[in-house]
Amino acid sequence: MSAAIDLVLEAGNITDTRADVVLLKHAQSFYGADQAVASRLVQVGIPMASFSVPIGDHVFIETRGAIGAPLALFLGTVKLGKFGYHEIRQFAARALKALESRPDIRHIACTVHGPNYGLDEDEAALALVGGLVEAFMRGAGPQGLERITVVELQQKRAERLRTALERGLGKSPGVEPLTSGWGFRVKRTSQHVQAPPMATAGAQSLAKPHAFVAMPFATEMEDVYHYGILGPVKAAGLLCERVDQAVFEGAIIQRIKERIDTAKVVIADLSMANPNVYLEVGYAWGKGRPTILLVRDLKELKFDVAAYRCLVYRNIRDLETQLSRELQHLG
Repeated sequence: MSAAIDLVLEAGNITDTRADVVLLKHAQSFYGADQAVASRLVQVGIPMASFSVPIGDHVFIETRGAIGAPLALFLGTVKLGKFGYHEIRQFAARALKALESRPDIRHIACTVHGPNYGLDEDEAALALVGGLVEAFMRGAGPQGLERITVVELQQKRAERLRTALERGLGKSPGVEPLTSGWGFRVKRTSQHVQAPPMATAGAQSLAKPHAFVAMPFATEMEDVYHYGILGPVKAAGLLCERVDQAVFEGAIIQRIKERIDTAKVVIADLSMANPNVYLEVGYAWGKGRPTILLVRDLKELKFDVAAYRCLVYRNIRDLETQLSRELQHLG
């Protein structure tokens, strides 16, 4: 049984990552990285039915060179709208347990689930890695395991997630930085205690207050979100959640409603007059949730929203300042 593993996070494409096995989910359909891998497997003649796994089951698939890893492990999970922080932590533990049947596996690759369908990206990453580390400390996993690589497609997000994992791993007993590259050596020890950000992710996430952000998923708005909105929300002690409208479907719309229902505040950027954003604002108002409206230019406002107070920002720094001030007044 391995006494230690290296845990790293790299920017890259999970379909091309060289590892012994990749961990994937089947949330009763395929999305994101899971869908990308599934498509490649189908292209080499592997029927999709062979890895469309029921909830609670798992299956190993020989990938026939379709992706960088020779083996894929698909775990059946609840539908995407219900696959939250707690389920991510359980997914990680289930995966290591399933891999005990493959003792020769040395290198596992996986992705972070959650950010594109509404979860706080830091909390989602901490839940995943927290589950993997906790399961490893309890003795789960293949006997020959040496390395776990978390792969993130977006370079900027990879950099942000590294910062989050440093908070969750950096000062834990039995964990030390690698001497080359970014990552940590995690030693199996009975004295291991996870730092609070990682220990609570997936275990107490739903009890943490959160902000729901409604805004267009457009390239020109990415810096607005990550530098103008995310920082003030985190500084106010809130998880920050938003949903990519590209995955709007029944389960996701239900999740949007549920997270607006329980949000401490809804923050809506009405720039670009996106109809889905207006729909979310209307739902938030109907549920009586505190709502902060933002816009780059008053001329972009539509319908009767122009009659309501709206923070007009000149640039990202101005938005950060105004929103920070506004969040200080939350009860």
